[in-house]
Amino acid sequence: MLSKFALLVFSLSSARVIVAADWVVFQDPIEKAFTLDVPTGWTAKGGLFRLGYSDYRPMIDLLSPDGKVNARLGDVAVPNYALPNAQHPEGDTIDLGAQAQMTVSRYRIGQEYAAAYAKTRFKDMCPALAPQPAGPVLRLTVPAVDATVKQTTEGEAAFRCDAARVAYVYAKTALYTGFWQVHLLVSYVAPPDQVAAARAILEEGTRSFKLNDAWIAYQKKMDADALVYQRQRQADRRRAISQQVAQFEASMQAMQGQVAAFERGQARQAKQVETWGNILTGITPTTDPYGNTHDVWTGSKSGYWMDGRGNYINSDLSPGPGWQRLTPKE
Repeated sequence: MLSKFALLVFSLSSARVIVAADWVVFQDPIEKAFTLDVPTGWTAKGGLFRLGYSDYRPMIDLLSPDGKVNARLGDVAVPNYALPNAQHPEGDTIDLGAQAQMTVSRYRIGQEYAAAYAKTRFKDMCPALAPQPAGPVLRLTVPAVDATVKQTTEGEAAFRCDAARVAYVYAKTALYTGFWQVHLLVSYVAPPDQVAAARAILEEGTRSFKLNDAWIAYQKKMDADALVYQRQRQADRRRAISQQVAQFEASMQAMQGQVAAFERGQARQAKQVETWGNILTGITPTTDPYGNTHDVWTGSKSGYWMDGRGNYINSDLSPGPGWQRLTPKE
């Protein structure tokens, strides 16, 4: 089952459909949920990653042939956010089982979110981030919001990454009753003479992004199944849940481990920049008994465990023989 959720890497030179001289169509390889245009000759990796019935996260990461430009639409590490309350303070995690995992945080407007996200997005690429003007406004195609949204805000943040590169983030956040989401998140790091190309890629990516009708119908059923699942779960009748649903719940836990592994591979760093950086991406820095560092997916249980194959579990009790306890870093 894990192979279905593994991060797939594709060379765009093998894409089947040529859109224009400079673009090819990329299709989500995991659930066939969406398509979008990407630049010919660039390497793309990603797709739609599912962490629960109602917790799905599209992401496309693009690298130029010369390796100097990295552009990204979405981010698999960005969760849905629940607003703090008396039971759940900021930084807490709300575990909805196989339905979703939510991180507790006060609402961030788009500009604030973009600036905070930049610190985690570019922490391994840029020795320091010096704010600078963002330049002309990106012509992004922003998704429509539904009638239940209370507020939406958008903003951007640009930085001098080093003497040779520019880093940029755009974010649109949406506030609902009791929770909030990041509706659109795009970013790039590029040399100044390739910034125009990076911006064009993000503009074309958002313009051409299209959800598959069959997947939309599938997701509506998943959302309906999630309500049934949650009622059973809240009524403490989990043993009555079908074997198929139980297997799905187990796969969602495995996917959380896949996401944590992806983040480690992307960032290759030993610790987060600041506390909000950990909250933002839902990652908890830990160490094993030998002092090695492991960034794991934040969970609602008190303990974190690792086996010899690089799998992680969040649990109050040891999963069994072969699992080592990880200690969260202060």
